[in-house]
Amino acid sequence: MIQATSKITGRGQVQLPAEIRKVIGGEIGDTVLFTMQDDGKVVIEVIKRRKLSELGGSLKSSVAFTDLEHEANSTKEMWVNKRVKGTQ
Repeated sequence: MIQATSKITGRGQVQLPAEIRKVIGGEIGDTVLFTMQDDGKVVIEVIKRRKLSELGGSLKSSVAFTDLEHEANSTKEMWVNKRVKGTQ
């Protein structure tokens, strides 16, 4: 069992002690869920932030992916056209 203390700031914030953060795998950007149980104890859980690389393929598309170079060039072309229209 690991115990550590932390103080509540004037803004109601609490910093998770490093030894607890390491054990639960908490990282910057993760969400911390606090659950108050009927007996008054508070359970803390970490909800991991999903990395952008993990989201690849999660949206369905009717457009086939060609290659990265083609996608980069298409994106540049769209931005140029948008800027040109904005200056007219």
